[in-house]
Amino acid sequence: MTMATNMDISYRQGIRSKGFAITAATGITQQTLSLSGLAKSFEGFLLTSAFTATPQTVINPKQLRITLTINNDVVIDDDVAVHYSSPATGGFSGGFPFFIPIPRRLTGQDTIQVRLVNAAASQNVDVVVWYRNEL
Repeated sequence: MTMATNMDISYRQGIRSKGFAITAATGITQQTLSLSGLAKSFEGFLLTSAFTATPQTVINPKQLRITLTINNDVVIDDDVAVHYSSPATGGFSGGFPFFIPIPRRLTGQDTIQVRLVNAAASQNVDVVVWYRNEL
């Protein structure tokens, strides 16, 4: 199966994705991830890049920690961000979609927050969330 075919199958199954670009300054950065009001199921997420503000400089993964909260439920609590990221060299061999599965039901009026604690210089982090519009 080609990647385009996998994407088509996933889309027909109701899987959607939304990306977020977060600049994690030194210290604490908190970002709300707003999904469509039609979102009924949070499927998972992936940190797709972890570079410093200097282009293509890979960060030390121990310098960036993540907490993920979905509707007051702390799903990830102060863990090392690299555990939830694709390889720093880019690309991966998994099919589409490739994400860290954290299935949760959604109501369409959800509060999803990412908290990043950065012990180094400013870093750019891209977050991709996969969700379904139907259960």
